[in-house]
Amino acid sequence: MKTFRREVSKVEVGKVRVSKGDRVELVVTGEENVSFGQILKISNPSGSTVYYARVTNASSHSMLEELEELQDLKGSMRTVGPYTQCRLVEAMLFLEKVKDGKLRAPTLNPDYGWPAETLSKGDYGNLQVSGKLRLGYLREGGRGEVREVIVGLDVDFIPRMSAIVGQIGSGKTNAELVLNAELMATKGEAVGLIFDFHGELLTGKNIGKGLADHPLAASRLVYVGLEKPKGEIGFLPLKIGMKGFNPAMLGLLLPDVSRPQIHYAAKLQRTFREDWVKKAVDLYLEGDVDAVKKQGASGSGSVIEALMRKLANLDENVFDLSLQGDVSSPIMDSLRQGKTVLVDVSGLPEEAQRQVVCWIVSRTVAYYRETWRSNYEDWMRLPYLLITLEEAHKFLEERESLFSDIALTHRKYRVGLNAVTPRPSLINRDVFAELWTKLILKTTLREDRKYLADNTPYLEYSDTELKMLDIGEGLLVSQPKIQFAVPVKIFDYREYLEEHLEVEEESESFALKAKMGEVKRSTYEENVL
Repeated sequence: MKTFRREVSKVEVGKVRVSKGDRVELVVTGEENVSFGQILKISNPSGSTVYYARVTNASSHSMLEELEELQDLKGSMRTVGPYTQCRLVEAMLFLEKVKDGKLRAPTLNPDYGWPAETLSKGDYGNLQVSGKLRLGYLREGGRGEVREVIVGLDVDFIPRMSAIVGQIGSGKTNAELVLNAELMATKGEAVGLIFDFHGELLTGKNIGKGLADHPLAASRLVYVGLEKPKGEIGFLPLKIGMKGFNPAMLGLLLPDVSRPQIHYAAKLQRTFREDWVKKAVDLYLEGDVDAVKKQGASGSGSVIEALMRKLANLDENVFDLSLQGDVSSPIMDSLRQGKTVLVDVSGLPEEAQRQVVCWIVSRTVAYYRETWRSNYEDWMRLPYLLITLEEAHKFLEERESLFSDIALTHRKYRVGLNAVTPRPSLINRDVFAELWTKLILKTTLREDRKYLADNTPYLEYSDTELKMLDIGEGLLVSQPKIQFAVPVKIFDYREYLEEHLEVEEESESFALKAKMGEVKRSTYEENVL
């Protein structure tokens, strides 16, 4: 497929009318179109002082009261009259190029009359927006995509936490696919643990292609679900065995379980041993609380009722009372081997989805944390782990929760959370502030736009732009690497697979092992498969 590439050349678009703080107002003096989000270069006539600014707003005026000023800026007395129209553009300063060529936050602002230009190829290089994980093109509003400039991140963004935000239909799923496909292309340097709540990511139902179409899918992707998918992709059944379950870990599986309930579960384990869950549930279903109390252990009726109701309502499609072991162990094995794991929870009720997600994540994160504490050399060999969580607002509403704790305290373990949500304003403010990388797509709900502007660096003047974005267009903020909100057009995933994905063939030995399943199966896999 051939792609049109426009030539990168700078053009003057206007001159400074007013500058105050980090904001600049420009009078458009040229014929070049200026668009929301466009990056401009503002410099003094000698070029010794250079600022970079991003367009955040625009307006149109007549010059009945500003005739002389407009004549001065336009540079022509004959073409400017009392009813001449003029377009004014507001822009936010974000970088200054100092004498040694280095970039830093602005130390001042430009003077009246300084020219503002579109960027040259050298200017694009100064912005330093490229990275190993490539996401899309730099976007310049009405000027289109700058296909010579690829916007990306490096893998070290992962432990600084991240979010993909945008209303329904804004392109979040496409962005998830591109990002996780890039993780797979690192061949083990970084991996993804993805929770798919809508069953879209494996095959790309509404996009046309999914992670299964990645050229490394057979060797670098493992699918966890209720049914085995077509093709040669690695598969793990989504099963959590309750035989031999440790009562002390009930809080990871049932977030609302109380201490008295955990204490009673430990009493049941002492009575029924490793089959305590199955035997207690069978008694409860046959004879209610009294049967459990009589044959199991004495205790408060309300405590027993609450615990048994939770255990009896576990979704039988996932939770097997007779199975020992669970899917979290082979998932961790796959991640250690440099494989991305896609967990499909789309066919489950909401409560079961939450239980599965919390259980797998807690076990995985605990492995990274305990390995860091007990065997640092082994931890250094673990890949960066990005946990992609759809419907993240349902898990991050409160500060005291598993995922909030990950966002706030787990940077040093090489684990990162990628919170995908259409409702950012429902995420706890303290937690949202710790998501240092944010890809913000079209957002029209005023409450969410205000929340984003108030809690994201460099977005304080971007309210108008956020609701004007088209599908797949966004603003990328990634501290500390990128010091402004980068206007980006995310790759179309189908185009990405054809034109942008750069992978080398796996070594024959690795590919053969992945295909033949030579990695020894766990007890869980032998029992379930």
